Amino acid sequence: MTKSILINSHSEDDTIAIGQALGTLFNPGDIISMLGDLGTGKTRLAKGVISKALKIPVDEINSPSFTIVNRYEGPFTIDHADLYRVGPEAIEELGLMEVLDSNGALLIEWASEKSPILTSELRITFYKEENENSRILKFEYLGCGDWSSRFQEFIDYSSAQTGFCLA
Repeated sequence: MTKSILINSHSEDDTIAIGQALGTLFNPGDIISMLGDLGTGKTRLAKGVISKALKIPVDEINSPSFTIVNRYEGPFTIDHADLYRVGPEAIEELGLMEVLDSNGALLIEWASEKSPILTSELRITFYKEENENSRILKFEYLGCGDWSSRFQEFIDYSSAQTGFCLA
C-alpha cells in the first residue's frame, strides 16, 4: 500500500531545508526518485539531502544535468543522477543501481513515472503553484517499506527545523 503526504515549499530556501531534513534520514540503500517540470526544485531538494547526509556545503553540490551522474563521498556514497537528456530507461545502462550494492544511495531526477516503487524508494513529485516560488511536494512511499518507519521522524524534524507546513 502506497502512502503519500503533501508538503508546501514557499521558496528555494524552503526546498533546500526540506531536503536537509530528509538528509538526516537518508541511508545507504535508499532511493529518492524525483518527478516534476523543469524548474520546480528537484535539484534544490537534492542539494539539501546530499549536504546534510554527507556534511558537504550546499554550494559544493552541482546539478548533474550535463554530466548525467555526480558522485558524492562521505559516510557513504550518493550518486545524484539527472535523466532529463537520456530518459529513465537509462538507469540500467548507466549502472545506477550498482551504488546500492556497494552500500551507497541514489537520488534520481526525472525518474520514470511508470516504474514501481521499491521498498527503499521515496518518490517525490513537484507541482508548481500560482505563486512563482511556491511548490507542493508530494512524497510517496510504501507503507510496508523502509521509509514508512522513518517518515514521521522526517515530519517532526522538518516542521521543527524549517517551519514547513503540510499541504
